[in-house]
Amino acid sequence: MAKAGKGRAGCGCVIFVLVVCMVLAGLLVHPFSLRLMAGRFRHEDRVVPCDAIFVPRFVEDRNGEVYAEAFREYWAGDGKVIWVEDDRVLGLSLKDIVVRMAKERGIKEAAVHGLTLQGDDAAKAREALAALARQRVKKIVLIVPGYASKRYQLLYGAANPDDSMLVLVKPVSVSYFKADKWWSDGLSRSVMEREFYGVGLYYARWFKHNEKGDSGKNEDGPQGRP
Repeated sequence: MAKAGKGRAGCGCVIFVLVVCMVLAGLLVHPFSLRLMAGRFRHEDRVVPCDAIFVPRFVEDRNGEVYAEAFREYWAGDGKVIWVEDDRVLGLSLKDIVVRMAKERGIKEAAVHGLTLQGDDAAKAREALAALARQRVKKIVLIVPGYASKRYQLLYGAANPDDSMLVLVKPVSVSYFKADKWWSDGLSRSVMEREFYGVGLYYARWFKHNEKGDSGKNEDGPQGRP
């Protein structure tokens, strides 16, 4: 009888755990929870006047919304020049396209510069900061879509461990990303999947290095910040 009682108790515990898991899964896929989840990937710094504005390349930004925000920040006096990650678009230089966009808004060609970067996003972050440092830039406003702002804060923080350059992240609300229903929109879902993977990979690598004792400067967490 005692063994049977223990068996029933064990089954009851398993059923209870399964019910809890089902409830948690239901909460996670609820639209409210999904909206909150997307909000965790947004990071925003208080912007102050800087030496330059830098805009990485986002292929999904087909209407140039992040560049339009860079122009607004330029006119607001938050950057003396605009740097963009250069690329080829239909045989044209992306920097030249942005120059034309800038001219339409009364910004002189000399105010827009391009950087050719190679590698993954982490390598590009390191290369961009090094290139800007060679131009004696010490403070930048980093313009990125809101959904990518947390990942870029992590990437540029890791590329700047000694804080030799002040990097202020300015997230942009873009029309092609449906923040309130990203899970039901194809493009929005695909960029969020990329962000889930990118941020998860960043933390996985950080914890792996931390276990090996390779991140003495980062004892308080990634980038040495809370």
